[in-house]
Amino acid sequence: MEYSILPFVRRHVRNTTLSGLAFAAIGFAGVFLLGPDYSVRTDYLVSQENAETKDYYTLTRSAEYMSRVLTEVTGSERFISAVAETGKVDQGFLPQDKRDRLIEWKRMVLVGKKLDLGIISVTVRSDDVRSAQKISLAITQVFTEKNGMFLGTGDRNVPVSVLSGPISERNPSLSRVVLVVIGGFGAGCIGFLFVSFLRVGEVTLRRGGSFQSVD
Repeated sequence: MEYSILPFVRRHVRNTTLSGLAFAAIGFAGVFLLGPDYSVRTDYLVSQENAETKDYYTLTRSAEYMSRVLTEVTGSERFISAVAETGKVDQGFLPQDKRDRLIEWKRMVLVGKKLDLGIISVTVRSDDVRSAQKISLAITQVFTEKNGMFLGTGDRNVPVSVLSGPISERNPSLSRVVLVVIGGFGAGCIGFLFVSFLRVGEVTLRRGGSFQSVD
């Protein structure tokens, strides 16, 4: 017996496409209207703490552990204080209330990671590109000159080098726009089909079988 989903989709191609286009348009508009205007990204490489060892597994696990710690502490109040203490940022760049400071910081600073490689990517987003650049430079100073306070090594800092950056970009990037539009179109199509299935009851699920036509 013919699967019912295929004739159903064929009968609703036009409405499905229109729904997908509508969601894609909403996503396209949203990505321009919402969010900061600029982003500044910097990539860091965390070196292995015990560089004398020739054990590759130990070196890898060491870099992974240190990267994980630095990634987690980046969103902490202590890290924010260390950034402010560098003197590279304006004192009022964040709210004074601790809760609001953390919320605003996490909205502003995004951290990506490839822990197995010891690579951390930090993106600072802001409507003011100069402000984003200052914060990015302050984060770099903390990562490279003050990481010992977070890694438990005291005054001895672990080698952290800048792989690339700071790279400033105007938001949204072309890749993000494409992803949002494609994702919106797909979500619109799938959502329309799902709701239509529920409303019209075109298919039935038979135990041990598959969706088949009820015609």
